[in-house]
Parts: sequence; structure tokens; C-alpha cells
Amino acid sequence: MDFTFTSAEEAWREEVRDFLDKELPPDKGFNHEFTEDEELWEFALQFTRKVGEKGWIGLTWPKEYGGLGRSLTERLIMAEEFALRDAPMVNMIGYGLAAGTLLVGGTEEQKKRFLPEIARFDRFWAEGLSEPGAGSDLASLTTRAVHRGSDWVVNGQKTYTTWGHRADVMYLAARTDPDAPRHQAISIFCVDLKSPGVSFSRLDNLGGGRQNHTYFDNVRIPGDMLLGEVGKGWSYIMNAFYQAAAISARYCELQRMLDLVVDRCRTATRGGRPALKDPIVRSKLAELALMVDTERLLAYEALGDARNHRQPAYAGALGIVVHKEHQPRFAQLINQIVGPLCQLTTGTRWAPINGDPEAWYRASYANHAGGTSQVKRMVLATRGLGLPR
Repeated sequence: MDFTFTSAEEAWREEVRDFLDKELPPDKGFNHEFTEDEELWEFALQFTRKVGEKGWIGLTWPKEYGGLGRSLTERLIMAEEFALRDAPMVNMIGYGLAAGTLLVGGTEEQKKRFLPEIARFDRFWAEGLSEPGAGSDLASLTTRAVHRGSDWVVNGQKTYTTWGHRADVMYLAARTDPDAPRHQAISIFCVDLKSPGVSFSRLDNLGGGRQNHTYFDNVRIPGDMLLGEVGKGWSYIMNAFYQAAAISARYCELQRMLDLVVDRCRTATRGGRPALKDPIVRSKLAELALMVDTERLLAYEALGDARNHRQPAYAGALGIVVHKEHQPRFAQLINQIVGPLCQLTTGTRWAPINGDPEAWYRASYANHAGGTSQVKRMVLATRGLGLPR
């Protein structure tokens, strides 16, 4: 099996690196899920628009919808390089969930209307899936959308709305038929968050970012803001979570963290010698490296499945489960390697690696997004292995 890239693909990697060298200063890379720093956010918005100007947001989409028609391998390479630099490319709900839904289920008019503006980053999208009583068991959502003339009227509540206070529109899942089986009664809407009846309450997370509770009180949505077909929302969401989202470079986020820890171990001492010479430290570093390579191989497998039109193994849940369960273990091992100073925050005089390990640890438990690993294991068992519930 050959894991190398072609010369043309490596040339593309260099093009991406050159762009990042020019447009992303080292002090501007950050995880935009876990900071509310306004200066960094202003940079992130500008940076993402520059990515859009290159046509790279819709890199693999058909050209008639604002894309470049490039390969999935090139998309993975770009994702790798962006993750290695901690590039703050925002609007993943727009170019992920919304675009994925439109490409699979949107009408031709909807594709030509919505996709080019997503590719340009004209509007910022937030996610409206989870509810106080429907998170990982998303099919039990109760937010209702009722047809009123040519419009829809929405009532209900969403929670964990990351970026909701910054976004322009929301990818909203709502129940449109109370009598149909629960998986066949969900529809997807694009909701203008400035609409009368939409409100937010703040929900801060342990990682340092802000999420929101979002409330809908008789919010009127024009009929042409229904994405795809009525009642097909569940299939659109599952396609995004287990098909399109399977091609990911999250392992490069772990690789970047590992590289910083190895650099620290070259200079820090333990017992009068470099920490890198300590056999216990080396063993833990090896465990971190194995996690990175495991996720890398799973990502390459997902890429191969997508390129060859194969159904992903275990219903596409395996790589997601592995990453979600690696995150806290990865952060714990880093704390063990670097030591008690990992509890010091950024800006503290003695904080190692600029205080990043402390932030990594807090963020490592934010693995509920898209469903917990326990629920993903259920998907793996039932849809992947065919086991009974």
C-alpha cells in the first residue's frame, strides 16, 4: 500500500504552505471554538475571506456552484496544513453542514443561490441541532416548524449554539410532521438570526469559548429557506457526520501538539538530564505518536473509501470515536510528561509551552460536539456491525 502523494499533490501542499506563510502570522493561529478574543476573531474573519477569495472554501465543489472542482486528496492536504498551523478558518457549519446538505439534497436553484455565497464567506452560519432534551439522541428533537401559507413558523429551543452570537444565519433542524416516525419528520432550514423572535442566552464552556441557548418564539421563515426536501433532514445530517466529515485532518492538530511537547523535552531537564532521555518520558511520547498515526491511517482509509465510492467501514463512525476518545488521553499524557507546571495558564511566568497544555486539557473534554463517543460507539455497533440495540 502506497501512502505517498504525487508530485502534483506535493506542489499543491507547497502552494498551501506559501499562502499560510504569507497570510497567517504565528501569533494569530488559534482554536476559534475556545476563545472570545475580539482581536483574534477579527483576524479570523479576514483570514477566512482570503481563503474564500482563493476559491479554497469550496475547493472540491463543482465550478458552477463556486467551487474549483479539485480532488478530495487535495482537500485533505489543505486540511493537514491548516491544522498544523492552527489556522483560524471559521464557518465550518456553512462549508460543512449547510454545503453538504445542499450538494446532496438541494435543488439546482438552491445550489446556485447558497453555495457561491458560502464559498465567498458572505454569511456566517451557526448550528441549530442540539436541544436541552435532544443532544446525542438528536432524532428526539422537539423544535417545531409549522407551515403557514408560503412560510414556516418555528417555536422551540436549541442549545450548545457555538458562534451563534457571531453568526448571521443558522442551520436549523426542526420537526415538521408530529405524526411521522421521528427520523422521517425532520427538515432543515436556513434561519436569519436577526429575525423577530430569535434570542440568545450565554453559555460559557470550560475550554474558554462561548456557546448559547437559542430561543425561537413564533419565528417566521420564508418558504424558500427550506434546504432540500421536507422530512429529509435526518439523512442530510447523517451524510454530513458520517460521509463528508469522515475526511478530516484532526490528527494534525495532535501532531502539532506533539511537536511542541517534543521540543520542550529537548531543553527541559529531569533528574539532571534532558527529559527526552528519560525512558518513561520516551514511552509516553511514543504513545502520543501512536495515537497520531492511528488517526492518520483512519483518515487515509476514509479518503480511499470516498475516492473509490465505497461505503465507509463501521458506518463511518470509527475514526470519529477514536479521535473523541484520544483527545482527553492525549492531554493527560502531555500533563504527565511536562509535569505540574501544566496547570499554569497562558501569560503566567513559569507556564510551559506558553501555557498551551493547560488550555489543551480544558478543551480536550469538549467532545460532545456531533454526539458523544458513547453514542458514536452505538452507531459503530448497530449500523457498522449490525448488532441489535
